[in-house]
Amino acid sequence: MDHRLAVVVFLLFVLVPFSVSEFTVTGNKVFYNGEWVRFKGIGLTCTEYMLKPGMDNPGTGGYYGQWAYQSCFGGPSSSGGSVSLNSEIKNVLQYLTPGTHFKPNPTVIKVNFSSPYDQVIDYGYSKVMPIVRVPMAGSCYLYDIDTDTNDAKVYQEVIDQLVTALTSQKVTVVLDLHWNCPDSTKISGCQGAQAAMAFKKFGPYPGALTFWDTLSKKYGSNELVAYELYNEPWIMNFDQWYGGDNTYAGMKEMYDTVRKNAPKSLVIIGGKDQYALDAQSGLAYTIKYKQDTGSYPTNIIWNIHPYVGAGQGLEHSLRSAMRLALALKTVGPVILTEFGQYCCGSKGTPCQSGSCSDHLHGDNFVYNVANLAEQYDLSWIGWAWRGTNINNSHRPCQDGMAECNQPDMRDTGGVLTDATHGGADWQSVWNNFVSPSTIKVNDVSPGNINKNDPQPAGFLPRPCIVGQFNLGDICGYDLSVDVRSLNYQDIIAQSLYDSILPGMPPKGNCTAQGCEGYPCQTYTGPCKKK
Repeated sequence: MDHRLAVVVFLLFVLVPFSVSEFTVTGNKVFYNGEWVRFKGIGLTCTEYMLKPGMDNPGTGGYYGQWAYQSCFGGPSSSGGSVSLNSEIKNVLQYLTPGTHFKPNPTVIKVNFSSPYDQVIDYGYSKVMPIVRVPMAGSCYLYDIDTDTNDAKVYQEVIDQLVTALTSQKVTVVLDLHWNCPDSTKISGCQGAQAAMAFKKFGPYPGALTFWDTLSKKYGSNELVAYELYNEPWIMNFDQWYGGDNTYAGMKEMYDTVRKNAPKSLVIIGGKDQYALDAQSGLAYTIKYKQDTGSYPTNIIWNIHPYVGAGQGLEHSLRSAMRLALALKTVGPVILTEFGQYCCGSKGTPCQSGSCSDHLHGDNFVYNVANLAEQYDLSWIGWAWRGTNINNSHRPCQDGMAECNQPDMRDTGGVLTDATHGGADWQSVWNNFVSPSTIKVNDVSPGNINKNDPQPAGFLPRPCIVGQFNLGDICGYDLSVDVRSLNYQDIIAQSLYDSILPGMPPKGNCTAQGCEGYPCQTYTGPCKKK
């Protein structure tokens, strides 16, 4: 080689840095290597309980860890054997690998809203990245005593192999502190399964902060690993949710713990009320964090969990989810890491007695959420792919069959359910909003505003207030207001049921935020008439 050429090559190598893949959040958008992206994907379930105490009974001929290997996504393949994944994760990946079932660069044709509704619509469109949520039980990951195998390393290895299998295919993985301890926990003093908030201690042992410190140290260099700090809070008290106390680990504490080890990773936070369903928490968090630290939190995605069909009120409805999402978008991007409709639906028959408390809004809820997400630029993760769908406790459902009361995404043969066995038609969601090269947002029955009006497949709500969906009818902050300039205490003083939120058009006239025929109220709030 000519020495002069060698010098040029050397200088280029030294002076031109290699690009580093990373996520950044700017405004209400996520960017990956400078490109605007949204996420669409699949939530797993069973990983939170796959190795809990009592899951296996060697006395009946099995071995510890057998259920996890055979019926979830992986575990020891024999008694005392090494950990490996089974084939189920390949069934998930078939829907998330670019090709027939997943298009990363679709053209999106949005509905042209009339003024002023168009003020909250970005008529551009993003790249799409696949995402998988992995729910976990914190004590199973950290402590031998809370695992079926009496060895937490087995649980850790299953999670690690899932992270590797997914991120090696460029799938973003959300590690979710779903439970502090499992429902069969052996740790005295640790509430099993669903709890109001992340625990500072798991019984006598270090809890959520140690959990997040351990995980973020392990995966902090992998930009495709995101951290969902706690699955579904319902703690009501903002100070406990935000800052923690002797019992609970607060969202700020957990966020700061992750940030020490993973300064640029995505962090997902759900609000304090109604199992991650309020917007006020995220708004107040943003304001108070700046007040406390002098800077705003970075790379946060705000999370809501809307469900219908199993006794939920109308605060969980499509129209309410839209209103909460638009409010949160004033401080950052929004993701739904869970949503579902249980056994609502008209296409199939549940394989066991299924619940549906709201056919009007629930029969097409999952489809309509995905449709809404395209118009309003929301990310989403469906709930849920339940391993291989072992149905011992759900007879007469056969093993592998979708049981809509879960609600399941997977059906017989390791494919997305088409609602043959009741519930959501996830195949239609994929066929319309994930796999096409051109996605067209549906706009069916936009005049169905009243709570007694049905919401057929393709229903798309306009961004306006209807006081019939359990969030109240008070006019919110004007669209021109910078939410970060507000007093966080004014926001947390609200009830979910009397929400006074930002994010609704028209800009410059907050008193006109009501839908046609449903004026919003001005007796209180920022639009209070003098």
